[in-house]
Amino acid sequence: MAKKKKQKRDSKRVTVDFSALLELPERLSHVLRLWFHLTKAEWDFMVDKVRQGKPYKEWSKSKGKGRGRRYFAAPCEELKMVQKAMLNQFLSQVPVHFCRHGGVKGSSIITNADHHTGFAKTVFAVDIVDAFPSVYRSRIRACLKKPFLFGLRQFAGVELSNEDKEQLLEAIVDLLSYKDRLPQGPPTSPRIFEIVSGKTDMQLFDLVQRNSSAFQGYRLSIYADNITISSDDFMPDEFRKQVVRIIQKNGFHTHTRKDKMTYFSPETGTVPVITGLVITDDNRLLMHPNKVNQFRGALNTLLKSPIWDPNQKGKAAGIIGFIRQIYPPGKNIPSKLKKVFEEAQLRFKSHDIKEPVKKVQPPKKQVVKPSEKKSAKVVNLSKTKDIKDVGQNNSLKEAALA
Repeated sequence: MAKKKKQKRDSKRVTVDFSALLELPERLSHVLRLWFHLTKAEWDFMVDKVRQGKPYKEWSKSKGKGRGRRYFAAPCEELKMVQKAMLNQFLSQVPVHFCRHGGVKGSSIITNADHHTGFAKTVFAVDIVDAFPSVYRSRIRACLKKPFLFGLRQFAGVELSNEDKEQLLEAIVDLLSYKDRLPQGPPTSPRIFEIVSGKTDMQLFDLVQRNSSAFQGYRLSIYADNITISSDDFMPDEFRKQVVRIIQKNGFHTHTRKDKMTYFSPETGTVPVITGLVITDDNRLLMHPNKVNQFRGALNTLLKSPIWDPNQKGKAAGIIGFIRQIYPPGKNIPSKLKKVFEEAQLRFKSHDIKEPVKKVQPPKKQVVKPSEKKSAKVVNLSKTKDIKDVGQNNSLKEAALA
């Protein structure tokens, strides 16, 4: 008898996007508006957009030949504003593991790679497959429950039953998930992923600490879905397998491609590459050739536009600033990138931004009639005559006094 095929996990899952949000009574909506510093009009506009069935704009982008596609879901302006308020007033106050870089002011892929400079002789870099979509709604809800209940302590004196609290939590999860998963596009998704990955981060740090000794040390840093572990000596194969097992045990899947899960060491003859940055033998950070090509293509695309709008100018500012962090004035920029970088920098400094130009019309010349000209002359002559008479009278007075 043929065995029945196991149904996929998604086939049993029924998505109920925004059902709790739309059923939320006004008194509970008022609680969320107070918490997230939102006006009633801002909240109502968002709810109306959700009720219309157009909360997200979806599209996909190819990852490359034979690598599948990456799916995006960008929230509408009304929903995006509410999500930013949630990020500022709630999610940013939920602690994440200190090994994480990015998502916090002052941290970036540069600080992530700089953590290993002057120490790393071997590096093990792991990337997670489809990091955001692999986080389900139930996991978001479970990880936010304790911070949510702690945040509700602010509303002392407000009567909230257990059912009210459940409704509020479900409405918050509605605003953070889409189609039962963590979408890639909203401003809240990176922070949610960091919060959800807290258990994984703690277990990886525990593994690093247990294997560190006076003879060999390990360092851990994480940027988004890129996990990097370095050592000042040879890294055993069993240790690397334990890293992968911890990641998979926590519901994530690691890439198997060579460019996504790599071991850099003198034995393999490779130089350590961390989040697109190369650590040289003299402990300098340089851009990987792939990163150079990526930025060169992006700047060339921007330079094709005769006039930059605010979004293009913002993108150019980010690329120029990032390049200047790695190659400050006085350091040589890669030859492939130098020319296009200088052109983009000149364009940016010229503030060539698309704005409506107001035409300044020259002032109209007043036409003076001949009769007005004669009267003006008469007035001027009389004024000069009066001035002369005053001068003569003053000189006579001075002579009499003398």
